[in-house]
Amino acid sequence: MDLDLLNKKIMYELDLNARASVTEIAKKVRASKETVNFRIKRLLKEGYIKGFYTVFNIAKLGYFYYKTFLKFHRTTPEIEKEIVEYIKNQKNCAYLGSCEGPYDLTFLLMVKNARQFKEFLIKFKEKFGDYVPEKEVHTVLTTHRLNEKFLFAGKTSKHSFYQDEISHYPIDDIDAKIMQTLSTEARISLIDLGNKINIDSKVVKYRIKKLEKEGIIIAYVSAPNFYKLGLQFIQINFNLKNIKTASSIIEFFDKTNKCLYALELLGKYDLTIEIHVENDKVLREIMENFKQQFVEQYNDYDVFNMYKEHLVVWLPIE
Repeated sequence: MDLDLLNKKIMYELDLNARASVTEIAKKVRASKETVNFRIKRLLKEGYIKGFYTVFNIAKLGYFYYKTFLKFHRTTPEIEKEIVEYIKNQKNCAYLGSCEGPYDLTFLLMVKNARQFKEFLIKFKEKFGDYVPEKEVHTVLTTHRLNEKFLFAGKTSKHSFYQDEISHYPIDDIDAKIMQTLSTEARISLIDLGNKINIDSKVVKYRIKKLEKEGIIIAYVSAPNFYKLGLQFIQINFNLKNIKTASSIIEFFDKTNKCLYALELLGKYDLTIEIHVENDKVLREIMENFKQQFVEQYNDYDVFNMYKEHLVVWLPIE
């Protein structure tokens, strides 16, 4: 299957709003509903799109993320697998990925307070301390989710939430079930969602609208298969001279049409940029342009090749 211009436009629109109807997408890409419906199903079947997920403002639910980097020491493949499985099985793990670079593993844990994270670290060190002599822990301050433009260079759409603005929006069991389902099935129909959680679809529709209005649900996006698309997943972590320059650096990478996520951090690194490039040559060109423009704005940066994602669950709540 070749990714022609129509397929690329459809993928672009699905990432702008994964819950958009086939009719809405068909109008924007100027194709028939039948064609768009067929193309979406085929993109999923062929593995170009892994699925659709929902971006939540977890700060409004009283949560925030810790982003941690681990460096392995004298590990075997079996021990590394055991470490991955241990972290992956943490109920509050939102992301887990293996990388090549200064560190070997990075993950996000969603917690309500520092004590929760400390309890995890104590148990983790007791079990794997001999194999992980080095770690870096960061508090995620702000998350920026940009939109896919690496296939079709459309307009920029940016969704941000600030995790230093913690609040406690009350959710009940119905809200929790809806959010859990939407977190990994953003494109599910109201009827199917209602049937899955045994709630009337009208109630489901009302609750979703309320969660959107309250700013709990930020966006519905797609999960492209970068490897199928021939793209390398690169994470660049910066130590900045002045953290006020983060916004201009994010804007720079957004204009490359390669950037999907940016995280502002408190820790060793001040900023994480995630980009998706065709090859090392493209990456070098981007970084050379970056250095020309921002040479006085950063102290250092580390480049990671994120070669495997083990877990992506942006709302790991029960």
